[in-house]
Amino acid sequence: MKNGLTRTNKLTAIMLSLILAFAFTLTGCGDGKSMSSDVSESVAGIEYYHYDTKAFNKMCDELEVLAAGDNAGAVISKYDKLYDEYIELETLYAVIYVMYSTDVTNDYYSDEQIYTYDKMERCSDRLCEVCRKITEGPCADNFKEHVGKEAFEAFAEYRVLSKREKKLLKQEIELVDEYYDVIEKSEDATYKYKGKDWTFDMISGEEGNDLSYTDYNGYVEIYDGLLKMANDEAGPIYLELIGIRTELAKLAGYDNYAAYADAEEYNRDYSEEEIEQLHKDVKGISKTYFDNYYNSFSDDGGKGLPDMSIKKLLSNLQKYSYEVDDMAGESADQMIDEKLISIGDEKNRQDGAFTTYVYKANCPFISMTLDKERDFIVLSHEFGHFVEYNNETHKNVLTDSDNIDLAEIASNGLEGLMTNFYDDIYKGSADAARKKAVGELLENVIDGCIEDEFQRAVYENPNITLDEINKLYSKTYAQYNPWAEGDPGYSWVFVSHNFEAPMYYISYTVSALAALQIWNQSNKDFDGAVNSWEKFIKEGTYNKTYLDVVGKCGLIKFTDEGAVKKICKPALNATKSKVEFDYDLEN
Repeated sequence: MKNGLTRTNKLTAIMLSLILAFAFTLTGCGDGKSMSSDVSESVAGIEYYHYDTKAFNKMCDELEVLAAGDNAGAVISKYDKLYDEYIELETLYAVIYVMYSTDVTNDYYSDEQIYTYDKMERCSDRLCEVCRKITEGPCADNFKEHVGKEAFEAFAEYRVLSKREKKLLKQEIELVDEYYDVIEKSEDATYKYKGKDWTFDMISGEEGNDLSYTDYNGYVEIYDGLLKMANDEAGPIYLELIGIRTELAKLAGYDNYAAYADAEEYNRDYSEEEIEQLHKDVKGISKTYFDNYYNSFSDDGGKGLPDMSIKKLLSNLQKYSYEVDDMAGESADQMIDEKLISIGDEKNRQDGAFTTYVYKANCPFISMTLDKERDFIVLSHEFGHFVEYNNETHKNVLTDSDNIDLAEIASNGLEGLMTNFYDDIYKGSADAARKKAVGELLENVIDGCIEDEFQRAVYENPNITLDEINKLYSKTYAQYNPWAEGDPGYSWVFVSHNFEAPMYYISYTVSALAALQIWNQSNKDFDGAVNSWEKFIKEGTYNKTYLDVVGKCGLIKFTDEGAVKKICKPALNATKSKVEFDYDLEN
């Protein structure tokens, strides 16, 4: 059942992809560990305020009356005002979510981002409902000419959300907020072992590393114990989300939420059967990857890459973006000059990194939590999103559908291109850095399938218990990674996509399979690889489908027989202890 417009068509760039962006005034660009602003500062020059929707709803009522008449000029004028107001509301949501992301424990930010999301959902639903009536009225032809054929057809097909759906969507975001509170608190949880209280920071740091050598069983007990505590707290939230999302799917006419998400939220042009085959194909290469990973880790003693200051991260990005192309270089200049990035390691900041487009400011923005040795790799990834956003515009934010499978190619592709400059960026650690970057692209391929297969099984059995979920995750993970045999399966609660962006993860797999081809090409024909990357940027992501664009850009489709093995072979060679490149995709 095709619904026309859905919440994800309208909000993908904000909620779904976790690629949110925000523009805080930077407090410094030196060698410090944080570049963020006072929360009272504006975001991309825009200050947050509590949006009252009374005027918006009144204008919608007025437009509905006009839609029954033949005054096309009045209809179009009122629609334009409402469209601008919706842009205002969507921008305010980006602003407040940015603030919330810098401090997930702040009650005001938490309450306001829930409020604004709910109002944005309701306002878009109401406006699209009225626009559907315009498509059925005397002014339809004039309206079609004004908004364009694609938007007009989407409005004409729009299915109005029921009161029950609106309630479920609000409950969903409240539960996601509750999840982040639980995960934040889990960082301070303690597990007592031999009279000593251990936290995640301790077991993940030098103390834990020392314990793993002197008392490995104790190390495992502490780690699993801390994971189980978090699992016990976050698990029940996930069970509620499964119920909510299953009901939403049923109300939309789908058998389960996975099928609903594929069709309505991600606009995927490959079938469930092709996804199942992809799982099998990736299992065929995953053991080799994990063998390489663990053997390599042993060979280098687990030493990490050198940490970079924020100033060095940005200067490297700016310098080598121009080595890629002017499009990237000019975007780097803009990002730094206009301070369209916030980097920090504050305790309450939301983990990870993300990028989005701030509509009223007409700019993309990157937010990033420092992660030491991965920082340049992560920054390269997010900057790929920045460049893509900077070179594409919405036709209509109410109706455009952002294809995440394609959006991740821009980011993953730039990661691969940047490895060509690692000799200068990482100097003596260049080989290790390349191995890590390429390994992470492979990891995207594999983790995407692990999480996707896990989630599909969960949503096919919505009455599943928490204990059954843990066992399912353990079993699924071990099928890809034999080294994980016996893992208790608690760690899935730390994959935020399970809670905030379900069924997203396969996008990492398919995009990385395209990006790995760009990386591999760059090792023998850098200009040709850049050209391939630019093609994806120029094709864009809005209202496009993955397989169609991959074919247009001249890359191998994962649906072709033997494609996964062929694409991943060069990268698997590159992650061996002794780095080798295999450029021949035909063998």
